[in-house]
Amino acid sequence: MKTYMNNISEWISQISLQKKLVFLYVLIILAPVLIFTWNISKNQFEASINDTIRESEYMINLERVNIEKNMESIRRTAQIVVANQEFTEFMSNSEGHEVEELIDFKMNTLSDLLQLKYNNPMIENIHFYAANSHVSEMWPVVYDEKRIVDTVWYEEILELNGKEMWRVQQPGQASEKEDAGQVGPKKISLYREIEYPKDEHLGVIEINMLLKNFFPKIFSGVENSEAQMLVLDKRNTLHYDSSKRLLQGLELTAQDIKDAFLQKNSGDQERVMQFQNQAVPFLIVSSYVEEIGIHVLNVVSLEEIYAERDRLRILIFLGAFSLIVILSFITYFIVRLILKKLHLLIESMKRVEKGDFTVDVDIQGNDEIGRLSNHYRNMLSKINSLIAESVNKEAATKEAELNALKTQIDSHFLYNTLENIKMMAEIDGKYDISDALTSLGEMMRYNLKWKKDFVSLQEEVNHIRNYIDIMNIRLDHRLELNVDVPSHLESQEVLKMSLQPLVENAVKHGLQHILHEKKGMISIEASSYNHDTILSVTDNGVGMNDETLQELRTSLVEGSYMTDTSNRMKNGTGIGLYNVHERIQLYYGQDYGLSIDSKHGEYTRVTIIIPRLLLEGGGELPA
Repeated sequence: MKTYMNNISEWISQISLQKKLVFLYVLIILAPVLIFTWNISKNQFEASINDTIRESEYMINLERVNIEKNMESIRRTAQIVVANQEFTEFMSNSEGHEVEELIDFKMNTLSDLLQLKYNNPMIENIHFYAANSHVSEMWPVVYDEKRIVDTVWYEEILELNGKEMWRVQQPGQASEKEDAGQVGPKKISLYREIEYPKDEHLGVIEINMLLKNFFPKIFSGVENSEAQMLVLDKRNTLHYDSSKRLLQGLELTAQDIKDAFLQKNSGDQERVMQFQNQAVPFLIVSSYVEEIGIHVLNVVSLEEIYAERDRLRILIFLGAFSLIVILSFITYFIVRLILKKLHLLIESMKRVEKGDFTVDVDIQGNDEIGRLSNHYRNMLSKINSLIAESVNKEAATKEAELNALKTQIDSHFLYNTLENIKMMAEIDGKYDISDALTSLGEMMRYNLKWKKDFVSLQEEVNHIRNYIDIMNIRLDHRLELNVDVPSHLESQEVLKMSLQPLVENAVKHGLQHILHEKKGMISIEASSYNHDTILSVTDNGVGMNDETLQELRTSLVEGSYMTDTSNRMKNGTGIGLYNVHERIQLYYGQDYGLSIDSKHGEYTRVTIIIPRLLLEGGGELPA
């Protein structure tokens, strides 16, 4: 691979600049054209898909309106039958019926029920399967319940305890156990167990309607070669108008649609999915009708949409290619004229290469070559001064190194001196002084040993503990520090001296005025949230009023100090906060920094948000 890349690099280096510029120009033009073409075709394609989805959803919603209307019609018919007192009493009479009663029932009550069907021609049949053996069958309404006791759905009806059951089936003998294989128009039926009196089984009522009437749009017969609506019932049987062209004109079967839908269906009420069949893309938009347990599907062929997208891409590509060819020839001749000046500049550079820094490049103009020549002349005039500056910088670097060495020597001297004084205090039994010197020495070592800008959270907290120990000597141990840092955050990377100024600020401006009344409490807490670490410093001091708090927050947001009218600013409050906030944003970005919360007379809390990073390597801390 490396050899191959070297060969390409060598081949490119041997091509003339003129050809490189032409090639680069073509590449610069071609890349946006390709992106533009892709985006245009992609947006047009997505818009077409979305339009198709919206149209399908609109058609399905219209069909759902028809379904709900027909369901209500069937329910209303069933309720009218059940509410007929004469009908239910006749069906519940276990003593038999006289001829006059039979004639009266048939001429009046039964005629009223048949009139329901005639008044609503969408209703195909009204059947009642009577459990009473004393009731004779009266076609086409009353049947013996024995006709349906052997069906697969009879027990299911009884288990529903009077609730309705919907079933899509073929018409035929009620005693047949399955509807599959029967011939004739399909129907959808509502079944419901009737109890009269209460808790006494009277029979089963059935109201059915032809599918072509129940689903008028699915079975409308309107030709559409690109789309077709179907119904998938809870037995995973598809029902559709087989005369539609979608299933006739394409190599697509109802089984293909069912397999694709069942494979990708997740049980959602509304679902949009795509699939391919024999390299032809299709879209399925579905809606679930929970009361019946059916999915209304609209299957749309996307073949034309995909073809239109490809045609658009080819058209744009051809136009762009033709334009690029024309512009390439024009660019070639323009570059050829420009490079004449460039050859003169090259000759001048050869003289400079030999050490002649007094050469004058006699090329004028405001084009790129002219400006390049002008800058080249300026460069030559500054070479000597740059060399001098380089020498001066080297001298300054040496001086800085000497100063650093001196500082290092001085710091070691101070450490050793403090250590000697500490030992003297311990020998004399003055352990308070010894502990104070230990804390002071560690603070000096932490401050003076600044080899890097980052330390661990544990190191910064230890430095704060030393600071509190020193302050407690002056404040008669009136300060108390509480630290709550989980062990997995002890190695969190923090900016050195980012927490100590906050603690110092809390002591000077929050706690110093209350220590004569109560102990000063400072709490340092650390927690993690997503990929960030949240640090907070809280004191129980005097707090801030709303005006001062808002002014301090504004100074952090706007990147400026608080106004001079603020007493807290005059005393130094805000400068340390601003410096810490500015350093955090400088190193980690604008998404990180400080936030301040306070309540006058109660507390002040400063919160730091930084990314969760290990001190070494910059990796994320474990969750």
